[in-house]
Amino acid sequence: MRDLTKEQAASGRRLYAFTHAILGAVGVTAAACVPALAADLAVTPAQHAEAQRVAQQGIATSELAPNAPSQYTVRKGDTLWGISGQYLRQPWRWPELWGMNRQQIRNPHLIYPGQVLYLILRDGRAWLSTTPGANGTVKLTPHVRGDAENAAILSIPAKDIEPFLIRPLVVDEGTLATSARIVAVPESHVYLGRDDTAYARGIAPDAAAVGGDWQAFRPVTPVYDPVTGRILGYEAEYEGNVRLTRGPEGPSGVSTLRVTQAQQEMGVGTLLLPQPMRESVRYMPRAPETQVDGRIAKVYGGVQYGGAKQVVVLNVGSNAGLEPGHVLALSRTGEVVKDRTEGNRDIVLPDERYGLAFVFRVFPGVSYALVTDASNVIEVGDRVISPR
Repeated sequence: MRDLTKEQAASGRRLYAFTHAILGAVGVTAAACVPALAADLAVTPAQHAEAQRVAQQGIATSELAPNAPSQYTVRKGDTLWGISGQYLRQPWRWPELWGMNRQQIRNPHLIYPGQVLYLILRDGRAWLSTTPGANGTVKLTPHVRGDAENAAILSIPAKDIEPFLIRPLVVDEGTLATSARIVAVPESHVYLGRDDTAYARGIAPDAAAVGGDWQAFRPVTPVYDPVTGRILGYEAEYEGNVRLTRGPEGPSGVSTLRVTQAQQEMGVGTLLLPQPMRESVRYMPRAPETQVDGRIAKVYGGVQYGGAKQVVVLNVGSNAGLEPGHVLALSRTGEVVKDRTEGNRDIVLPDERYGLAFVFRVFPGVSYALVTDASNVIEVGDRVISPR
């Protein structure tokens, strides 16, 4: 494919977005109708084949939830996970019901308040559509949806994971070693407050864009792998935000910063990381493509135990094939108990599966997941595995 100019690529993206806005409301994949306009919009043949397969086959009606509605009007405040649970015994199989491929295709169907979802049943199979009936002619009517991307419903409740989307949580030793740090504050200050000036070293020239925002943090508690005992990283306590006002200067490469938000006591030794882009909360719930077997390394909001709606740190990440949107089953290894009917002989009870966790942020060696369902207490060391 020939290289495109910036103007051509931008024009192509606008055409793609407009086509998707028209076709998305009737369940048609825009990328199937519009040729790839640039490398980052390309869809591989394998991805097309997968989308085609699930769109044609649907899911067995035996996999539907007992009271799956024949039609459902999407409401403000709904989440994709919540709607999935209304239709499916196994909510992570939503892509098979919806006929929608994974986020990496970059053309996901978005679902909006006011849309009506229709359950189509035929020959023991089930599909969801935004048009009643599986056959017939669909009239495409162009329309404009204001700020459509932001109006679409989220995958999981944003309020449950908001603090975890933009702040450093667990940082590895490599990050600690390479982080910039505050080295001096005004003489009259011990700690910094809003609008105070600070001086830092370690900000590389290529990252020293004036006006850029940085997060201030300090490592506090090591997070251990419950299996190996090794340190996965250090829990980072967020202290505030600073803005770069002057890049590295002088032989010591000192940068000048202004404090824009002070939530904790910031001072000499505080570490700095560039403000990350806010992670999306729109991804398709689905089972991992590979078998995953990990453990819960930390429960946020608790010390050793937790429950539903809590965020957990897992000891597996992208190096194990995890991606945002993957759903994992929570399981506890069966206890060893005495069989009093046979002379107190030790026996091992079966592993107990008791809930689901929705992965929403992934790093190489750790990931973060929201526990969506739990019929038992969550405990550090519990297994997280690919659901069946």
